[in-house]
Amino acid sequence: MSTSSRKLQSEINRILYVKNLSYSVTSEELYDLFGKFGSIRQIRLGNAQNTRGTAFVVYDDIQDAKMACDKLSGFNFQNRYLVVLYHQPDRVAQTPAHGLGATSSAEQKSMGDITSTPRRQI
Repeated sequence: MSTSSRKLQSEINRILYVKNLSYSVTSEELYDLFGKFGSIRQIRLGNAQNTRGTAFVVYDDIQDAKMACDKLSGFNFQNRYLVVLYHQPDRVAQTPAHGLGATSSAEQKSMGDITSTPRRQI
């Protein structure tokens, strides 16, 4: 069986959860870094006190997300080593918000939305 025809592991999906980001990182910097691996649908950068330094990166294609996770986990970005994981909604619901880096649904709601569409001018 070739590598491309194998089924991906069940935890692999299009949504990556990124930890250990600098508090000063911008969405543009994340688009530049993660965009090297494929088309990004959305980036949600944590902006609340308890979600700063984290982000969700949503790819259009699951293979792009897998490549980004494989290449960027442990990558030194802005003098910090990134922790890149696959988002696991089932695990988030079962894990306390402050245990082992999981985010609760309340924390996810407090994350800021930044989409790949141009910003509206006021």
